[in-house]
Amino acid sequence: MKINTFSYVNKTTDWKLEPVSFDQLTLLVGASGVGKTRVLKSILDLKKISKGASLNGIKWSVDFSTRSGNKYQWEGEFENKGFTAERIFGIEPGIDNEDKAKIEREKIFINDMLVVDRKAEIIFNNKKIVKLSQTESIISLLKEEDSIKEIHSEFNRIIFDDNVGSASSFRGFSFDGEIESKVSKYKSLASIRECSEDMKTKLYCTYANQKEAFESIAESFIEVFPYVKEIKVEPLGGEKHIPIFLRETPVIQIKERGIDNWIDETKLSSGMFRALLNIAELYLCADSSVILIDEFENSLGVNCIDELTSSIVSAGREIQFIITSHHPYIINNIDSYHWKLISRNAGSVVAHDASKFNFDKSKHKAFTQLINLDLYSEGANV
Repeated sequence: MKINTFSYVNKTTDWKLEPVSFDQLTLLVGASGVGKTRVLKSILDLKKISKGASLNGIKWSVDFSTRSGNKYQWEGEFENKGFTAERIFGIEPGIDNEDKAKIEREKIFINDMLVVDRKAEIIFNNKKIVKLSQTESIISLLKEEDSIKEIHSEFNRIIFDDNVGSASSFRGFSFDGEIESKVSKYKSLASIRECSEDMKTKLYCTYANQKEAFESIAESFIEVFPYVKEIKVEPLGGEKHIPIFLRETPVIQIKERGIDNWIDETKLSSGMFRALLNIAELYLCADSSVILIDEFENSLGVNCIDELTSSIVSAGREIQFIITSHHPYIINNIDSYHWKLISRNAGSVVAHDASKFNFDKSKHKAFTQLINLDLYSEGANV
């Protein structure tokens, strides 16, 4: 999918994102605390709502297009019950909780035609349908209907990388006991890309079934870390000091030039591990994915930032990137017409198009102009 325009309101906190448009690559820049991360998490909320989550006090409108050429507009609003607990702990579908917020209204347009109109009743394709759950979105409730099925599947293509999981997961082993059955299930590159497994599982399936694709990932990684000679994803083996359950668990391992022993993922730096997962993600995410990356530079060395920024700019496969960053190298190496300058006035957040500021065509001069803007340094939209 490609998100074209988006607006969002959290009535419980009086936080509002004014309508913002997104390109295939959008870099959100601005002072700390203006709301760049919240923009990404608000988009992620759409995915949660599409899966049936009830988010108290949320109001949204999104316009997006899909690989099939269809254009969709989805808007809706949950009641405001006067509390914000689910924003902290989460109220997920399937939990019997009387405090779930109800949807007050919802509309879906497909190619500019109104298909769903929901208020007290649900009108679907101009017909009133039986009463359904008032706390779940139409996309969740009617996901098996032909006209809604594509919307539901497209929201699964939203991927959020906040650096927390990738920075911490390398300390342990995340493969489950059914990993070999997944290897048997996902044999083609297309099936690996389309599956909903975590990136380490996708990487192992690629290593086992798609050697050429795995070698492409390895080569890209070695370009960033030229002292690395080889990469593999295999069990550690039968050494007595290794717990039995880990002897059969596939583990990411690298071999450095001039060193005989393999180095397993628990001994890799967070930057190396994250770089590998980011590169794998570019190769193994589904076509037309929407990748949200918060503070792209976190845990990455300068050499990683260089290569990965170039990879994102030239990714192809209709992948959409919406990224936040404070790092001069990243901002300076992404053309200014991809920038959105975020500012905030009280609870109202605005994403300003770069064209508003007449940035110089020179990347270096444009970056200098940006950092000298009061709106960039102070974040106040006054």
